[in-house]
Amino acid sequence: MANLEYQEKEGRVFCPLINKWLVANSEEKVRQRYICVLVNDYGYSLDQMAQELKVNNSQRGQGKARADIVIWKSKKDKEDKKAAFIVVECKAENVKIHVEDYYQGFNYAAWAHAEFFVTTNEKETKFFNVDPTFLPQRLEEVVAIPTAKDVDNVKKIEQIKNQTKTFTREEFTKTLQACHNIIRNNDKLSPEAAFDEISKLLFMKIRYERNQRGVKVFTKAEYLFQADNYEKNVRPGLKAKGIDQPYMQNLFDTTKSEFKEDHLFEENDEIKIRENSFVQILEKLENYNLSDTQDDVKGIAFEQFLGTTFRGELGQFFTPRTIVDFMTEILDPQEGEVICDPTCGSGGFLIKAFEYVREKIESDVREQKDKLRIALEGENYDSKSEKEQIEISGKIDEMQAALNTELDTSVEGSRMHQLSCDCIYGTDANPRMARTSKMNMIMHGDGHGGVHHHDGLLNVNGIFEERFDIILQSLIQSRGIIVKCTFAVYAAACSIKCAPSY
Repeated sequence: MANLEYQEKEGRVFCPLINKWLVANSEEKVRQRYICVLVNDYGYSLDQMAQELKVNNSQRGQGKARADIVIWKSKKDKEDKKAAFIVVECKAENVKIHVEDYYQGFNYAAWAHAEFFVTTNEKETKFFNVDPTFLPQRLEEVVAIPTAKDVDNVKKIEQIKNQTKTFTREEFTKTLQACHNIIRNNDKLSPEAAFDEISKLLFMKIRYERNQRGVKVFTKAEYLFQADNYEKNVRPGLKAKGIDQPYMQNLFDTTKSEFKEDHLFEENDEIKIRENSFVQILEKLENYNLSDTQDDVKGIAFEQFLGTTFRGELGQFFTPRTIVDFMTEILDPQEGEVICDPTCGSGGFLIKAFEYVREKIESDVREQKDKLRIALEGENYDSKSEKEQIEISGKIDEMQAALNTELDTSVEGSRMHQLSCDCIYGTDANPRMARTSKMNMIMHGDGHGGVHHHDGLLNVNGIFEERFDIILQSLIQSRGIIVKCTFAVYAAACSIKCAPSY
């Protein structure tokens, strides 16, 4: 089967399932790219799929309810209007997927009597088993969906349904600690140096899996296959140009380049562990796809791992998350307020503040969408002609696409861009902690450009008197001695909401 190519030009995207060019809004882009994934990576054919399948739904304001992508086991099953096999619900890439989106997809899948449903925004893809034996419906996440060649393999399908996904932050934290121990045992590095190497490898894995759009995990086998090809076909050519480096260093250089603007790594930084350690760690991590894992799961796991490492080995302690949550809720940061943590450590306060305001923005956008949808559909949507419904659907899509830009941190002037770039600031005098804070915020999917390495009392990099509305101040405990940082200097200089932790 020939590869299906994603096609976009002049603001429109080609939709092969309906043989039309549609407006290339964020959600349509995600849908058409995922159709390519289903064809190229899973082997499904276009003639056994459909998009925008209308779903009967009696709820007010849901007259337009349609399943984004529906897959049948065969072309004949589709023609005979038999039960679907998989239903896919797509969201724009910049829209964080909430639990209600899972239930919406589940309801679509249950209506179509499908066996699986998928929720994707490209950044995060989740697979679920539709179990009709439970009322109320139960969400049961699984590790994958079947490929086209397995649709009639009852044993294989049951095996997939039984492979429930149990990616918990506790499990991931333990895995990270095991990786840390591999480096300590094999390479005899100090705790902080071992932590740095784990961070490098995590971001190499994130980069690879992000580029694979969640379809392929960076595994030991994948690495060895690529390393072999590199040694045979690439390295000789590089040697001729005076460049000689092993494959893992080549991968790290690519990762450094991709995260260059984030200042995570030094320009001349290198991998400092042996290749056998690198391969062992990849094997430990290969059960986890860091591209399709929720930001809060991997972020909190990373936070717990670095907390354990730095507390146990280096004598640095971070404010417990329960206290961070409590303080943030008391201060109740609002959209547009400028927030600072002058001793940000691992970035816990900044992450929570970002999440807190982001949820307010997302909630407001969802409410606007609901109100505009109801207004556009009117009271008698179901009695309108199909042509009128299509026109209304187009207006709703345009409205949603416009509102979705407010949630995109890459769109200059959007509400999320303002939050990410203009409202979050942090400093730390320890270069490793400043870098760790940036990494932690990236793991959480949050803005991190306002985090810098310098003394928090210096007026540089956006830090100056009368700048901030809120200061979230943590304590640092170093080798048993509690040091209370001088947040009072900021409070005296500014009219702010200020809360130190004790």
